[in-house]
Amino acid sequence: MLELLWNDPINQSNMAKYIEACELAAGDRVLDVGCGCGEVLIRLHQRYRIEGIGIDFSAPHIAEAKRRVAKFSADSSLKLIEIDATEFEVEPNSFDLVVCLGASHAFGLGSDAYQNAIANMIPMVRPGGKILIAEGYARQPAAPEYRKLLGDSTPDDATHAANVATGERLGLIALGAWTSSKDEWDDFEWTYQRIIERNAEQQPDDDSAQSKLAQRREWIHAYLRWGRDTLGYGIYLFQLPKR
Repeated sequence: MLELLWNDPINQSNMAKYIEACELAAGDRVLDVGCGCGEVLIRLHQRYRIEGIGIDFSAPHIAEAKRRVAKFSADSSLKLIEIDATEFEVEPNSFDLVVCLGASHAFGLGSDAYQNAIANMIPMVRPGGKILIAEGYARQPAAPEYRKLLGDSTPDDATHAANVATGERLGLIALGAWTSSKDEWDDFEWTYQRIIERNAEQQPDDDSAQSKLAQRREWIHAYLRWGRDTLGYGIYLFQLPKR
């Protein structure tokens, strides 16, 4: 069955590398914001035996995450909560790692969504703890036609270096910065394309599925024409100073 393990252009071997770079210990507390189907949280638990919370505003995603957690982990150290990130309340400095992979919009939309996400995550992390966040960046300025499709989600000045600098400007220490390859982008985009095509084929009378297919076909054509050379995807590991 076609499925996305996570909603990011990251292959399994690279995800394992980023998880390894987090250098956690058994019992550490992890929060995954926009956890989707929970796969990253599960793999963090399998690698380190962490205690984790995954939050997502999508009921279907949380339902799937709970199904996966029940399948791969019999204990109750992972909790999944359907909630808007802006409404999720936590004690300050209560997590060893906060993860937000491609979900900075959970804290608000706009050209400053990435910076806003980091600013909201910092109070959640204990001194010496870490933030793992993934975000799009601009390989080059977007063509006017492509900019109409992107909106302000990835400004032209949001380069890979600028994304690192944003974390540092907010007082964090950069520990790692990686970029997804074009092969990873292609695998992600075309797997998602096949999922949307299949769903629309199976639901010919569902207006929502057909509308989503039309939008998706417009997106993939734009991706081929402009996206592969314009959009990048960066994965950033930051640490809070040990005060």
